[in-house]
Amino acid sequence: MKTWICTTLVNFLSPMQGSARLYAYLKKEGHDIEFKDLNQDIYFTMLSKEYLGETFEKARSMIFSITRDKFLRRDMGSILVNNSSGAIKRLLAGNSGFIRKLFRAMAGLKITNSNIIYELFANRDFVISEIDKARKILDEEFLRLSPEEFLTHFQTLLCGKAIVDTVYFPSELDFGLGFQGTSYRPHTKDIINAVRDERHNYLIPYYRKKVVPLLEKERPSVVGISITHTSEFVPAFTLARLIKTEYPETHVCLGGATATEVVHRIRNNRPLWDFFDSVITGPGERAFSELIEHVETRKPLSEVPNLLYKDKGGIKKSLKSHRFDINDACTPEYVSVRPGSILPLETSSGCYWGKCIFCYYPKEGLADIGDTENVRIRRIDLVLEDMRKLRDKYDPSYISITDSSLHPKRIEKLARWNLENEKKMNFSAFIRFEKEFTSREFCAKLAEGGFLGGQAGLETGSNRVNRIINKGVDLDEVKIILRNFYETGILIHLYTIVGVPGERRKETRLTYDFIKKYHRMLTLDWQIYSLRILEHGPLAKTGEKFGLKTQALPGEFLAQLMRYRLKEGLSEEESMKLSIRFNEGLKGYLHPLQDIMDTEMCKVFLLAQKTKKIPPNKIKI
Repeated sequence: MKTWICTTLVNFLSPMQGSARLYAYLKKEGHDIEFKDLNQDIYFTMLSKEYLGETFEKARSMIFSITRDKFLRRDMGSILVNNSSGAIKRLLAGNSGFIRKLFRAMAGLKITNSNIIYELFANRDFVISEIDKARKILDEEFLRLSPEEFLTHFQTLLCGKAIVDTVYFPSELDFGLGFQGTSYRPHTKDIINAVRDERHNYLIPYYRKKVVPLLEKERPSVVGISITHTSEFVPAFTLARLIKTEYPETHVCLGGATATEVVHRIRNNRPLWDFFDSVITGPGERAFSELIEHVETRKPLSEVPNLLYKDKGGIKKSLKSHRFDINDACTPEYVSVRPGSILPLETSSGCYWGKCIFCYYPKEGLADIGDTENVRIRRIDLVLEDMRKLRDKYDPSYISITDSSLHPKRIEKLARWNLENEKKMNFSAFIRFEKEFTSREFCAKLAEGGFLGGQAGLETGSNRVNRIINKGVDLDEVKIILRNFYETGILIHLYTIVGVPGERRKETRLTYDFIKKYHRMLTLDWQIYSLRILEHGPLAKTGEKFGLKTQALPGEFLAQLMRYRLKEGLSEEESMKLSIRFNEGLKGYLHPLQDIMDTEMCKVFLLAQKTKKIPPNKIKI
């Protein structure tokens, strides 16, 4: 029986590892399985000559009303300019022949938001050709290109993104977070509207042209669709609806980290169930394997572990549960990997610290939210074998360890393995500011062994507030660690929060001041968040002792974020306002790449260049 695993639009630079790991496991179990990794294919197809030509044709019907209405014309022009970070103006200006340039200069004419649509259509063939040329080069060489070459072609691709964004507004083809748009909240009504919206959902024509013919040819009986981020709701449900519309007998199953986190909300939103048949919670290896067998043999789905499913008009939970042992997982098997890609790898789930008062990570990846197991760790010999296989098969720029936090001793073992091998496999990781890093010699050994760096949560610039959080870090040690990282070439990104219960307004300024003082050592930049409380996080249960009163979002939202009020301290609104103000105040210190990339994409790109021994301060745009 043919089965598909599908990923949808996520991000431009790297694939998702959950589906790749599941694919390898199901192949080992002997299932007839196909992995349709649509993520990067969507980007490279949407920005191809064929699709951009169709996008221009779609835009023709809009042009008459746009050109007659100066306000609309300026608005559309603003999208073209800003969503390409100004690249489209430079591209258009570069296509004016000598005579036209001379005439423009004499007349004092410039490309503006008001006239850029005229210019775009006047230069249609040139623009499409240049974008397609850049797309082909990036498709064939990707991160093997020098940073200068990559960024030149990437900025040309931004012109294609801007055209898609303008024609399909308010939808946006985001390179860091996939499908975005001002009208698309993680809300049942918005999702249902989006998946049926022929006018604004650019994924509908893509799926019809690329996926429907494959459905007709292969006729899978079961299709699993991964949802690892809230931005994937519209892509995933659009695909699910299309499959159920074309082939209603196909069993469509949802899974992935975000589907697991909000499964209690998915369960209660009955209209969404018109688009799919079941949801698997937690790691999908054992559960999805059994689902395939039960669909094939028509056995009751109640016997499939960790499954929520549709049955006779109602939504039921299976009778069985299963805790998957990460040591039984297979090395992820990726498809359509581009040269020099970054490959993610999970070596544990949860968090070995697991004490921070706001943090959901200890429960991350669990099939049952009531489970109290803190961490699930893969044996180091299996991790090393995973890295060897990924290195030898794909030759990635580096492996991104996706664990919530990788202990220094585990990092040391990976570095030692690299030093003992002729062919090194660079890697990055989420870390905590542990005492081991206060040794410069230790950090130097990690850097020599291929540890590129990664990201860490400082949370605040106040030791007192960090004690409230149970963060377990000391600021004096953090300063030493940052200096050690900087001097040994380990790159680091800093996560911080303002608005922790009990934090005073003047203490929030300590976080701002800390980042400002040490920004040169924060080589992958930083982010300042406002306090976020999740339904299954500790503060949702223990908030009262901190003077917190929480309120869940209405049931139609597929998000576990909660509203809150504090008896004393910063309100939710003040916390948000300060985080925005602080981020804006520090914007001038950010890496210039953040003018054309979001923070996450910028981090990944800079780490990839580090493997070529190019430090962040040597990369210009």
